[in-house]
Amino acid sequence: MANLSEAYDFSLFEDRIGQSTAPIGEPGSREQRQEQKRENVIELPQKELDKNRQPKRHPFRMIAATLCFTVIFATVVSIVYSQVQLTELTEEINIATQQLQEEQSLEVQMSMQASQKMNGAQVEEYAKKELGMSKISEGQVSYVNVVQQDKGTVLQDTDGGSWFDKILSAVESWFA
Repeated sequence: MANLSEAYDFSLFEDRIGQSTAPIGEPGSREQRQEQKRENVIELPQKELDKNRQPKRHPFRMIAATLCFTVIFATVVSIVYSQVQLTELTEEINIATQQLQEEQSLEVQMSMQASQKMNGAQVEEYAKKELGMSKISEGQVSYVNVVQQDKGTVLQDTDGGSWFDKILSAVESWFA
C-alpha cells in the first residue's frame, strides 16, 4: 500500500517502445498477425459488388406501401375517434341519469310534503269555509238514461260530384 495512485497511472496502459504488445497465448509478432488478416480478406469483383448492393425501390411498391400505411393509420384514427365519442356519450348519459334520479327523489319528497300539509279532512274544511261548498244533497243528483242506442245519419251530396268522387264512392261501397 505504499503507492495508492497506481489505479490513476495511465502510463501503465500505454504501448512501450521495443516491447511486443502481443497478448500472452498468441504466438508471433504484430507483423505476422497483420499478414494473417490480409490473407483472410476476400476481394469481390465489381459485378458481385453491384449485385449485392441494395436494389432500387420500385415506385409501385412505394405507392402500395404508402396506401397500406394510410389505410391502417386512418383505421386506427377512426377507432380512437369513435372511442372518444362513445366515452363522451356515456358520460352524458350518466349525468342525465343522475339528474333524473335527483328529480325523482325531489318529486317524492315534495309529494310527501304536500300530502302531510293537506289530508282529506283539511281539504273538506277548506272547501266549506273558504269556498262555501257543501256536500251533495239528493236534490242535486239527476240520473240520465242511456238505454236507447244512438243513431247516426250520413248525408250524401246529391249533385253527383266529379268522376273521381264517383269512382271513390264505388270503391268505398265495396268495402262497407
